Amino acid sequence: MGNVFSDWLETYFDEVTPYEFYRGIFPAGELEKQGEYVKGMYCGIAIEVTREKKPNGKPKIKRYSITDDLNTVEKLTQSDNFCLCSPISYAGKERTADNARFMYAMAIDLDRVRIVDGEPSGLISLWNGHIESVGRIPKPTYIVSSGSGLHLYYVFDKPIPLFQNIAKQLQALKRDLTTKVWGYGIVDIKSDKDIQQEGIYQGFRMPGTVTKQGSRARAFLTGDNVTLDDLNGYVSEGSRVTEYTVKKELTKSKAKELYPEWYERRIVQGKPSGVWHISRNLYDWWKREILEKAAVGHRYWCMMTLSVYAYKCGMYDPKHNPNPVTREELEKDCFEIMAHFETLTNDDKNHFNEADVMDALEAYDSKWVKYPRDTIEYRCGFELPHNRRNGRKQADHIKLMNYIREELNGNKDWHGRKSKKDDVEIWQANHPDGCKADCIRDTGLSKPTVYKYWKTATAAGEKKA
Repeated sequence: MGNVFSDWLETYFDEVTPYEFYRGIFPAGELEKQGEYVKGMYCGIAIEVTREKKPNGKPKIKRYSITDDLNTVEKLTQSDNFCLCSPISYAGKERTADNARFMYAMAIDLDRVRIVDGEPSGLISLWNGHIESVGRIPKPTYIVSSGSGLHLYYVFDKPIPLFQNIAKQLQALKRDLTTKVWGYGIVDIKSDKDIQQEGIYQGFRMPGTVTKQGSRARAFLTGDNVTLDDLNGYVSEGSRVTEYTVKKELTKSKAKELYPEWYERRIVQGKPSGVWHISRNLYDWWKREILEKAAVGHRYWCMMTLSVYAYKCGMYDPKHNPNPVTREELEKDCFEIMAHFETLTNDDKNHFNEADVMDALEAYDSKWVKYPRDTIEYRCGFELPHNRRNGRKQADHIKLMNYIREELNGNKDWHGRKSKKDDVEIWQANHPDGCKADCIRDTGLSKPTVYKYWKTATAAGEKKA
């Protein structure tokens, strides 16, 4: 059975082999050589979900290092299993955000592409209208026909180092660019909440490997390599990457000069990157919720949100989270939930299988992905309870806030006008696991004010502990 996206792309562009595709992303000499270790050189990572089963019934998942020879790419294209890879190099064998070192391309998943009367009208609109005629969307280096959708790859002329501050800006750029790609006439969606925003570490089905429909993903060369400045020109000013250097220019001394806070925290002090300290109760609660309430059309989003919550609840903290959620526990739970989700299937074209699980698990590694409450509710198909005062009535909540304010000021008889800094400190003392957005909403303070005093309040709390 043909694929309308592949047929159209084949008419106008040159198809590339999987080897040519990954050589375009990882140029010769960029990755480690097989069996050799060179400081400053890293590997790509690919994942294969095999048909083999472990004793517990969970599919056997294999992880492979992609080295300079790209032999792993050739091997995986010969299998009939679900395989994915991100255009990023990693230190070690774990494909985590903390291990990510350089981004070689920004990839955007384009789903729900319009098909009208058997014609790929959404793809035609994307290319002829939004890219060629209007110039609203940058021209991708490659377009991959992934089965039911498309993957747009913007390959950088030089790889970008994934320091934490750069990664945050890259995520903002990708979010803005994804919103444009999921534009009018391209996709069939009811709301902007249907746009599939994904993290910069997201892995994608590898060209040459099997799709859900049983065909093979195919890659087409559609443009030149890009620079970050090129992509910056297509997004709003607040979404641009402004603090970056490229791999060839980067040395440890240069990193110290450009990113002094990162260098002091990660290199000098040896501290880990920023982490969440949230109780696993959130994860356990959500797992119960989706087992009871998930429905067809929402199953993937329910599981993806579980992955996000697993990351948030995955860091050990003796006070807030003494029993963290591990990646292994998340995988085990997701495959067990998969069996239940599959029982809900009511259409032969809409089974819930291992590929869906692996897609959902990607959110665990994409720690910059953030979805607001209303988006989670919309995509998962049921409401989330609101409990900003930890179950207290408003009058009791105000009394407690006043008491904490007086304790912080060391004077129970003080009734003067408190400062904005006090407001932030009081709110944080009352909401140790709270976020800035909730503080802004509850206190009525401006965003700049809360951000200004947030670190001060946190530091004060650490000194008192």
